[in-house]
Order: sequence, then C-alpha cells, then structure tokens
Amino acid sequence: MTQFQNGSRARAVHRLIYASRQRFAANEPAAQALEAIAASAARHNAAAGVTGLLLAHGGWLLQVLEGPANAVMTTYRRILDDPRHDEPRVIISGPVREREFEEAGMDARRMNPAGDCILGALDQRTAFTPRELSDVSALALLKAVRGCDAPALVALAG
Repeated sequence: MTQFQNGSRARAVHRLIYASRQRFAANEPAAQALEAIAASAARHNAAAGVTGLLLAHGGWLLQVLEGPANAVMTTYRRILDDPRHDEPRVIISGPVREREFEEAGMDARRMNPAGDCILGALDQRTAFTPRELSDVSALALLKAVRGCDAPALVALAG
C-alpha cells in the first residue's frame, strides 16, 4: 500500500466518498451555508491531514475525503453530527493506493445550471442523485469536477 508522509510518520491512505442532502436553515441562503461548510472543512481537515473535494448541486452534497483512516473517520463522524447534512450515505470507504485529491487540500465547488453538461458527459442525464452513484461513477464525477475550470463551477470559500 502506498504511504503518504505527514511529518516524520508514514500513514496509510483511506478514501471515503459520501452523499447527503443539504439541509439549511430557512433564513440562510444556500450559497452562504455552503461557504460556511467549505470554510469549516478547510480548517478542520487541513489540521488532520485530510484532503478531498466537496461538490454541491441540486440540493445534494457529494464529498470525497482522503487521509489517515482515523482522521477520515473522525471527519465523517463530525459530518454525521452536522445538522446541515441530511440522509448521509457512504458510497465507498476503504484503503487506497494513493490520494487522488492530494493537491486540492479541501476544495469545495458548486455547479451552476451550466454544470449539467458535466453530468451529461458521465451519463447522469436524469435528476442528480449522487447517493445512487456507484463508487466508480462518484469518483469519476469528483475527478472531472476537480479538473474543470469552466464557468459551470463556482469555487466556494475555503
């Protein structure tokens, strides 16, 4: 298994991909709530050595977390306790050979309506329901979003 250096200690890489419904306060604009989630994720995850990408679209959140297993699972437990995430579902969780999102830190993006072209390219022509994606499709979508600089994506605060 490929190792990743964190200080002087090597740690195995664990990847968890999950989907959840957005649940924000009625008086809080979605963009503001998403920026708050992104800022919180950037703070907590950087200190824990967790990297990944958060994608928001159509009332859903799809996120990949990568890093030491304990840190990834602690991060996911914090997500489970966050009332802004509803009906979370793990798509895949387990050890991987290497990080796919190491350079991203904790990137967060949301798609505007033009982003639907990305979903179409991945055969997601029906309503966006990420918790029904296979692990392969979820990872492919997150990698496509990571590599896209199109105006279809809006970077969130982080």
